[in-house]
Amino acid sequence: MIHKDIDYHCTNCGMKVKSLYKKYSETVLKLTQCECCNEVADKYVEYDVVIIIIDLILLKTKAYRHILLNTKFQNFWKLSLLLILLESYCNWSVVTRYCHYNCNKINKTEPSLNDFDMNIEDLRFYIVFLNIAIGYGSSILLTDFLTTIFKMYIANGNITTSFMLILKTITLASNGVFLQLPSVIWDISLYNYHLHFVTLYTCLSQLLAYRAITGSPKSWCLLVIFSSNLLKTSVNTYLNTLFKYYFFL
Repeated sequence: MIHKDIDYHCTNCGMKVKSLYKKYSETVLKLTQCECCNEVADKYVEYDVVIIIIDLILLKTKAYRHILLNTKFQNFWKLSLLLILLESYCNWSVVTRYCHYNCNKINKTEPSLNDFDMNIEDLRFYIVFLNIAIGYGSSILLTDFLTTIFKMYIANGNITTSFMLILKTITLASNGVFLQLPSVIWDISLYNYHLHFVTLYTCLSQLLAYRAITGSPKSWCLLVIFSSNLLKTSVNTYLNTLFKYYFFL
């Protein structure tokens, strides 16, 4: 669907185009050809959403440009909430298994929340959720900050990005968290190395998606994504230490 309030871009080279297609009738339309690369501006206009999702999983830059630059992507906040909940549950399951293992080996002599009439597992999940959400937000803020610096002082305003576009990009590029879904559905044991693999895939996805919307040099994209994920990890580690100190979790 054509939206008049969107600046369309070629999914091949990233340059702006006036429209994605010309509609001659209800069943006949002609895809626009990019004047810069002489390729079809956006072939995904005719594709089914399932094919687009598959190309996203395969880390194709064209698919990221189609969704982020040529569609409104209004329901990104639902995807964001779902990703945070799923990542929180997976991290919570790892933490719970680790805590149960330690509890069987060590006799606690200091008071803890286990002594009170409340569900410690529920509280631990809420804390993990808060931890993941804060880390997620901090990484987005840093990404937007570094992008603004690049736009103002390096690119001299030649790129057009916004905080909302950065938020959509990081959200869409974090779809690797769904790789943990089979473990949740079939109750397969989830370990730290599973989470490390998902983190690596997510970082690569974020790198490609960020470069797709900004057209920045690879070195700058690496710096931005590495810094944002390092900040997220640091925030999560600090909050884990803080929560353990105050709640004895």
